[in-house]
Amino acid sequence: MNENAEDIEIDLVRLFKYLLSKYKAHLLLGILFSVLLFSYKFYKFEYSDIPLEEINNLFTIQREVKLPNGQKKTEKTKVNYRLYKQNFLAQESEYNTALKNIEYQKQKISSEISDLENEEDIQKEYMKNSILYNMQDPAAYLECDFLFIVSNKYPNNNSFSNYKNNSDNTKSLSDEGSFNSPVLDFAKELISSKDLIEKVSNHLNIPVKNSKKQITELTELKKITNNTFVIEAKGNSPEVIAFLKEHIKDFYQRLNEAFKSEYQISYSQTYYGSINSSCVEKLKIEEEDNLNSIINKIENCKNQISNLQEPAPIEEKLIDLDTYKIITYIKFALIGLAAGIFAGLSLFGCKYLFDGKLKDETYLQKLFSIKILACIHDGAFNEKNHNEEKRLSQSIEYLCKDKTKISIVSTLDLDEIYEPVKVIENTFYNTNTEVIVKKPFEIKEITGSDAVVIIEKLDSTNIKDAVSEINFLKEIECKIIGIAYA
Repeated sequence: MNENAEDIEIDLVRLFKYLLSKYKAHLLLGILFSVLLFSYKFYKFEYSDIPLEEINNLFTIQREVKLPNGQKKTEKTKVNYRLYKQNFLAQESEYNTALKNIEYQKQKISSEISDLENEEDIQKEYMKNSILYNMQDPAAYLECDFLFIVSNKYPNNNSFSNYKNNSDNTKSLSDEGSFNSPVLDFAKELISSKDLIEKVSNHLNIPVKNSKKQITELTELKKITNNTFVIEAKGNSPEVIAFLKEHIKDFYQRLNEAFKSEYQISYSQTYYGSINSSCVEKLKIEEEDNLNSIINKIENCKNQISNLQEPAPIEEKLIDLDTYKIITYIKFALIGLAAGIFAGLSLFGCKYLFDGKLKDETYLQKLFSIKILACIHDGAFNEKNHNEEKRLSQSIEYLCKDKTKISIVSTLDLDEIYEPVKVIENTFYNTNTEVIVKKPFEIKEITGSDAVVIIEKLDSTNIKDAVSEINFLKEIECKIIGIAYA
């Protein structure tokens, strides 16, 4: 059973190779059929008495029909192209208008989400890097306050208020808004300038990417009046406070340099001690609430987007006449190509299966129990196997080393078996062994030989002729050395 299965498998492989070798014929038939079917459809479309768009029930489309019970059912409907197109364009316009409105709302909300996510990143960066927010023991943290007084060199302006009388009314810049005094406006910009922020960031090793708050809160500027303000320096060690003192001194020198021709600016230390723990607790609560508020706003925006209902899409697609014609031409051309290739495969497959030619090199070996000397071509469609030529030469040399005359017998003409004949002749060149090529009916010459070598060719030798040939040689008691395939 296994042996039969193997034989079938080998036959199928050879059949496939044989059909593959005829690819040009298959392709030619495919092109021929393709042209014929294309021409048929082209004639029907281009030379019809009725224009294509006027033909009723030409297109088959699918529509959803609502049943009396409320369910929907998809039905195939034949439509007129003009009416179909008008109806489709009206539906498409309505759908596109609704879709644009939804897209506008999505873009608007997405923009809000993007802004909020930037705020979230800034807030998280601040909370991660802030010395004050991450403070564990407020008693270990220090604060140092400096009062700045600005006076006009030309004494005709408002007098300054006493710092002690106004110290309870101090406000941060963020609470007060922009200053009226040019000195205070400049001080506000200077204290949060890139140069000074980088200086503090580098010295205290506090990363600054998007948020500057973790730096500016260490030297917070609070307005008292238009001519007085205080800077509160906060740190987690005396060394940090000492650095911030120098930093504020540098700030003062830059501020004074900018306005020395118009204003007299002085500053003095008003407080040095522990930081107010209640302020720190309030800071932590406010920052956490701020982050949670941002996160909630982002979630709300995302929910708004997910709740937006897009209009039901138009299930059908507009069928353009030119596109319909092109697709139909291509479809018929491909059908013709496939039909032609199938016809070619069927034709050559039947020819292969029923032409009565020898397909299997082991068939005669099993039938007559004779040796296979070599198989130079495993089919007329395969390339020469040079190793098989060497095998034939060495086999015949060994089996006929003491022979004086060898007959090569074949049902085929010499030009079809020339390659193995040439190999055998070259093997016994300049030896005492004579090599002759004969047909099976040349009995006298064959029987006068010491050995007989049968040479046939797969896909060329007729099976009946080969079987008859070997039977005849056995009947006349010829010494058959083996069979080789050209």
